[in-house]
Amino acid sequence: MNDYRGKYYIKGGAEQAAIFSFLKDRLSIKFNDENNNGREVFWYYDEIIRENFRQANNLVIRYSGYPEQIIEAFSVEFANQLEVYTSKQYKRTAIKILARVSPLLRVLIVIFLLLLAVYLWLVPYLAVRLAEKVPVSYEENLGNGMYNSMKAGFDIDEKKTAYINEFFSELNIPTLYKIKITVVKDNVSNAFAMPGGNIIVYDKIIAGMDNYTELAALLSHEFTHVQNKHTTKSLFREMGNSMFLSVIFGNAGAAGNVIIRNADNLKSLSYGRSLEREADLDGLKILTKRKIDGNGFVGLFKMLEKENNSKVSEWMSRHPDLEKRIAYIRQSADFNTNGVQENETLKTLFERIKGG
Repeated sequence: MNDYRGKYYIKGGAEQAAIFSFLKDRLSIKFNDENNNGREVFWYYDEIIRENFRQANNLVIRYSGYPEQIIEAFSVEFANQLEVYTSKQYKRTAIKILARVSPLLRVLIVIFLLLLAVYLWLVPYLAVRLAEKVPVSYEENLGNGMYNSMKAGFDIDEKKTAYINEFFSELNIPTLYKIKITVVKDNVSNAFAMPGGNIIVYDKIIAGMDNYTELAALLSHEFTHVQNKHTTKSLFREMGNSMFLSVIFGNAGAAGNVIIRNADNLKSLSYGRSLEREADLDGLKILTKRKIDGNGFVGLFKMLEKENNSKVSEWMSRHPDLEKRIAYIRQSADFNTNGVQENETLKTLFERIKGG
């Protein structure tokens, strides 16, 4: 058994030279008191305060209780040994606590952890897989219902709506969806997609654009949300979670309210960073294939960054990390790989939208 030398004292009291020895379940501390009488105290490992023992050149260890007891040692080996013993005792204590837990409580804990795993991972996974199998016709009915429930609150710019749909048609993107874009008058820089093909674009975001490539980038991004069923997947995840909670806690009508609730909240629905990246990069492929400058994405992001700084960009609040997005757009293998050509038709339509 190795002995280690150091100091022992009660906080505020005189320091005593001491010898420390490691026993099976406790630390032995031997010293002579102020009357030079030999004494020995014991510190149980599970009551030693587990913190960083090393302080400057000394090893300072405290023991729980009152008055506070303190030892100081001068050997790194002593500190290493103490950490080993206290760690082992901590594990033993945890095992003892678990052993005292009743079998019923242990079963309840296991059930809770299983339900938590189902809620956090299995339900979202199954919901997304189900959304991928949903036919276009179902998405259209779902999206049209949501659009009609929101339409009364829109101040639609009919002229710009006509021009922007003509602009999107000119992109000539093959799809099974019937894309319908609506320009809404509002003082926020925002755009969002619904299931089935409805896309809402607020005129504030158009007003901040400098050229048609930025509008092409925005529309290709929102179109990708539709084409890749991002909105549908997000809604199905919400419904899956709501249905799961209604089964566990009751309230069978909760799942049915998800669609109604999200009709109002859709414009701020979060797709997650992975889906936003997918919408950016797939949108870039659309531009590249048509020889539209991919810097439209860069200009769009920089414009929205300025809007976000002035607290008016709701689109930005759903799309974080703009500098990273600009970087991966520029570094993408699809960035302007087909060259760039000026599209006079899109340019003219953009000028009409801006001036409309």
